[in-house]
Amino acid sequence: MESETQQNTKEAPCIIYFHEGFSPYLPFALSQARRSNPSARIILLGDSQNRFQGIQYEHHLLSDYDGRHQEFSECYRHFHSGHLGDERRCIERWVYLNEFLKKQKIEEFLFLDSDMLLFSDIGEILPKCKGYDAAGAPMFWAFCYFLKKNLVADFTDWIFQQYRNPTVIKKWDAAFRRHLAGEKEQAAIIEDMALAKMFIEEREIRVLDLTHPTNGKIVDSGRFGGAFQHKKKDVDILFQQEAGGPVETVVAGRTVLLAAVHAAGFYKNHVPGLTGWSWVIFRSFFRPNYRRNIKQLFWYGLNGFRYRCYLRRCRTT
Repeated sequence: MESETQQNTKEAPCIIYFHEGFSPYLPFALSQARRSNPSARIILLGDSQNRFQGIQYEHHLLSDYDGRHQEFSECYRHFHSGHLGDERRCIERWVYLNEFLKKQKIEEFLFLDSDMLLFSDIGEILPKCKGYDAAGAPMFWAFCYFLKKNLVADFTDWIFQQYRNPTVIKKWDAAFRRHLAGEKEQAAIIEDMALAKMFIEEREIRVLDLTHPTNGKIVDSGRFGGAFQHKKKDVDILFQQEAGGPVETVVAGRTVLLAAVHAAGFYKNHVPGLTGWSWVIFRSFFRPNYRRNIKQLFWYGLNGFRYRCYLRRCRTT
């Protein structure tokens, strides 16, 4: 199987985020993506609550790409202990993304979770990805560059096929019931990343693992970005002298740069320590639901400052 890639490599890289509603960390992520990728086409598939004036990015409404939304809702079955709406939406985002790519005629692009912070020009990573169908951290998780033409379309069609296959649904249902009964069966939880793993293995998709050093850089799968607030000292080894600048860590005794940091977990209010602030970001907190957002502004300011002090610590400590 040969990877089909865009022929015109001179086109500006395309970076796509997906997010619904306003989350305080989102403008930090968009601003940091623009700072580290000044020539890229940065896109947010969002809604009316996450338009930010002053950040250079494209804003597209999800409602303009909901052609198969109802179709997916009707065939979806919930095999997850999490909230139905949240877990279904995680899978459904691929349906929206597929419709968007078709209408916009985009073939090669980087797809990011909205809490993924970029600290490198992705053009520096791409040369190592040629010859692969995709490059992820480690698969389609949080950070994935899609190179093979129509790979997202194939994945989306495959998802529909699984949910419409009575044999597959029966198998998933039996495994999930055993899981609820306490057997904790492996692969009993059906979520978007579980589906991605099945799809990659079944179709033998070639995915470069970017969590291993590439050009002296790695992409964080969430292991490093969630360390400080959880006090995971085995991976709590990030260094950064200037907010928004290069981020370093230590892997197997060697210092490497982090091309991206995944601010995974519930404590995303440490993000300002990595990216810094701007007037545009500060202003974004002043929107509907003021009481909640002003409270968030306080915590982002406090924990961002604490994290900034930590990141600048002397290496000898």
